[in-house]
Amino acid sequence: MRWCWSCIILELSMNSRVRSLSRQYAATLRRYLVRQQEAFLQQAYEIGRKAIASGLGVLDMARIHQQALASCLARAGSAEKTTGALKAAETFFMETLSPFEAAHRGFRGANLELRQVNEALQRRNAQLAALSRDLRNLSSQVLHVQEKERKRISRELHDEVGQALTVLNTNLGMLQRNGTMDGALLKKKIANTQMLLAQTMKTVHRFARELRPAMLDELGLLPALRSCLKNFVERTGLHVRFAASPEAEHLNDDQKTVVYRVAQESLANVAKHAHASQVTVSLRKLSRGLQVEIRDNGQAFEVDQQLSGKGRKRLGLLGMRERARLVNGSFAVKSRPGKGTAVIMEIPILCKR
Repeated sequence: MRWCWSCIILELSMNSRVRSLSRQYAATLRRYLVRQQEAFLQQAYEIGRKAIASGLGVLDMARIHQQALASCLARAGSAEKTTGALKAAETFFMETLSPFEAAHRGFRGANLELRQVNEALQRRNAQLAALSRDLRNLSSQVLHVQEKERKRISRELHDEVGQALTVLNTNLGMLQRNGTMDGALLKKKIANTQMLLAQTMKTVHRFARELRPAMLDELGLLPALRSCLKNFVERTGLHVRFAASPEAEHLNDDQKTVVYRVAQESLANVAKHAHASQVTVSLRKLSRGLQVEIRDNGQAFEVDQQLSGKGRKRLGLLGMRERARLVNGSFAVKSRPGKGTAVIMEIPILCKR
């Protein structure tokens, strides 16, 4: 019941505003038809603005205009005066509708902007959905690769370190049991034991470097990279050029780790897939950060296809991109036939922590 009374009061108020506006319109139109002055057209424009503010539409204004014009034409008299009054009334009416046209244009502009914003949001949502899928796939593949890596390390520890330690233990036992062993045989056993011990230590050091290079923490990023490149050259025989800005040492610990791992993964990809003869690793200071580039002269590949596919190579690219993202950096891969492949990462230089 209270709602019905509210509707009735609102309707009465609306009707009152319409009647007031109709009287104002008719009076202004009559004055304009008598003296066609610019001031009356300005009043017509203001009437149109009031009509919009009152919630009236174009049809409502057409009805008000029709009633006011009929009243004015009844007093026109001759056909010539009637024709002149109709032309002047048309000008007056069009001026009244100008605010409606402006509002309509504004609405169309706002609607266009809203459509553009919605399209941008849809594109952004699609990108976020794709990123979310990539991250889920990456997480799944990381777990799989971690398990494979653990199996590999476990097998190598058993096969290499375990067997070597077994032989060392056997040799030490023989030496202990045979204290009066021939001097030449004793020297041979000791030399064999020392060789096995050196090989075991080398294997353990290799595992340690793969898991976390101590040089990165103790000496810094550039010495760790030089050591990594030296080992890479010894393993692959490829020619490597290295150029680095001292500004690289201003990176914080997390950023240094990202640079080292991206370089390590990129070199592993070169060795496995590129069939290259030369690799260039450079660290350049930019105005707002550091650019890391690993470029080879090997065979190219379809970057988008690799990123959208599956497999170890895709995991490496996604992993590098995710590492760069975690330190607020950017990551890109460029690969062209005859030009080789370039992995480019840019990261801001932040305070050490």
